[in-house]
This record gives sequence, structure tokens and C-alpha cells, in this order.
Amino acid sequence: MTRLLSPPGVVELTLAADGSPAFVSGALSGPIDPIARWKVETEWWNRLVVREYWKVLVGSNLLCELYHDLDRDQWFVERIYD
Repeated sequence: MTRLLSPPGVVELTLAADGSPAFVSGALSGPIDPIARWKVETEWWNRLVVREYWKVLVGSNLLCELYHDLDRDQWFVERIYD
């Protein structure tokens, strides 16, 4: 089952030397193992949206989807996979 968080929860991330997420705190907490990364750029509509999405494993057992809002320089958890 997948849970879409609406609104997405704000989280704080510590990044690894290569810029990938390494540790999350806030709505979730724990070490991160990045699995996939993609970028979304769209004008949803008339408000530019630029996000970098990451599918990650938090604490070796919780699959989540995080995104970095590049315009606001803020991280969010948007989806949790059970």
C-alpha cells in the first residue's frame, strides 16, 4: 500500500559528500540509502515547479519518496510505501 502525504511533510536532510541524501530528521528519522533520483520541471500552471525527487530506504526498512523543492531550498517527504 502507498500513502501519499497531503500536504507533504517537511524534513531536514544531511547530505553525503556527493550531494545525495544521507540522513533524514523531522517527520521521518534515520539513515538513508538512496535508490533512484529524477528531476521534475513544470509550470503548474503559472507557478514554476522545480523539484528533485529521490526514492530512498530510511533505516533499512521504510521505502519513501522525498523531494527537494529547488525554488525554496526545502526538503519534503511526499510518499511512504508500506
